[in-house]
Amino acid sequence: MRHLIAASAVVLGAATAAPAADLDVPAASRPAPLVLNLYSDGSAMVWDRRSADLAAGPNRLLFDAVSPQMQPATAMIDAAPGVRLVDIDYDFALLTPDALVRRSVGKTVGVVRTHPQTGEETVENATLLAADGGIVLKYRDRVETGTPGRMVFYDLPPDLRAQPALLASVDVERAGRDDVILGYLTGGLGWSADYVALWDEKAKTLGLTGRATLSNTSGASFPAAEVSLIAGTINRAAQPVAPAPRARVASAPMMMADAKAMPEREEVADLHLYRLPGQVSLPDQRTRQVTLLQVPALPVEQEYVSEAGVTPIRQMTAPQPRHPQVRLKFVNENSGDGQPLPAGVVRVFARTSDGGVPRLIGEDRLDHTPAGGKVTLTPGEAFDVTVLRRQTDFKTTGLPEKTSESAWAIDVTNAKSREVSVSLVEVIPGDWSILAESAPHTKAEANRVTWRLSVPAAGEARLSYRVRVQQ
Repeated sequence: MRHLIAASAVVLGAATAAPAADLDVPAASRPAPLVLNLYSDGSAMVWDRRSADLAAGPNRLLFDAVSPQMQPATAMIDAAPGVRLVDIDYDFALLTPDALVRRSVGKTVGVVRTHPQTGEETVENATLLAADGGIVLKYRDRVETGTPGRMVFYDLPPDLRAQPALLASVDVERAGRDDVILGYLTGGLGWSADYVALWDEKAKTLGLTGRATLSNTSGASFPAAEVSLIAGTINRAAQPVAPAPRARVASAPMMMADAKAMPEREEVADLHLYRLPGQVSLPDQRTRQVTLLQVPALPVEQEYVSEAGVTPIRQMTAPQPRHPQVRLKFVNENSGDGQPLPAGVVRVFARTSDGGVPRLIGEDRLDHTPAGGKVTLTPGEAFDVTVLRRQTDFKTTGLPEKTSESAWAIDVTNAKSREVSVSLVEVIPGDWSILAESAPHTKAEANRVTWRLSVPAAGEARLSYRVRVQQ
């Protein structure tokens, strides 16, 4: 039986007393695929199984090809009984030109000079005296600042590595080859949900296809991995800020959506986990899409909503016409059942009358929605419907302190060739009461009153009301 062991101390880039020479446990020694659990907050849990020939007694295991954005405090080792973890050292001292120059202060370096006419190169040795704020070189007969050419280094500092590495000191009871699993959380590796919604206005249905966008900007590549996506919201404690190992700025090319077998979904605690089929490679600085779910055509209700706040003061500016929002409402179910929808961006498309290719008509963000949950999408505004709100009266005279009365007229114009129904929502502060109205209202919330107004084709309609507000 294997057991999970975490470090008693994590040292960042510091030299620890090694009980033995470093034993490479390279990524090439993986006997099984990587296991990645990706979260929607841009982080991932990495489980990396590797094989090593362990000697009895102290061993210092060197894991290469780890993520530069690893959170060192989360590192842990899963090993067989008889393997005891002593400490973990995350080495982020990377081999860069700046690091190489700084490590060479006090050493002899070569300065290459190129003759401007002949192009001949010569090398002159010098002692590197300083590298902070500029280069200072001591030649045999002089001291100079700056470099007239490129510098040549005669040795490589032993503490600089081409890639970040994690070193784990373990104590082994019995020698032999065994698997050691390294687990850690990393930033720069995560996923998000994106949806394509095809709206059929005539049939009053909406079909939904969910895609998972996997993004890797961690600085490390993860080939042939078993990938699971964690959907839901988890709490994260604030992490102390550690020195960044390196800064990488690169575009992340997109790979097309993979529409093979659908991921398997299961509940884990109060979250949902999606296991992607097969193995997925996530190269550094790449973005990949896979099909997450498909929802058949669902009944959808379209409505126009115009919402505004009632100001309990005299209106001094000229009113401006506005267009109501187009809202699509549906219930996340099909034949009495449904499936959870992870939060993400929904892009709504509609076909033209000739049945051509779908056109994008807007997008909105979807919250985490359980099976059977209600969804409202707002892809945009209605072009041919216009709402104009006007304050027709305002008074405070003869009323209690901090009380006002105002009268409003709301004109709705419809340029469409069909009748439309518009919901007029007024947000009213304080204690309020409707004194008069041209149509009955509904009180949806404590501070919201709603009227539904039918507007004829190529026509207009008006709502008028009077309200008393006490603040």
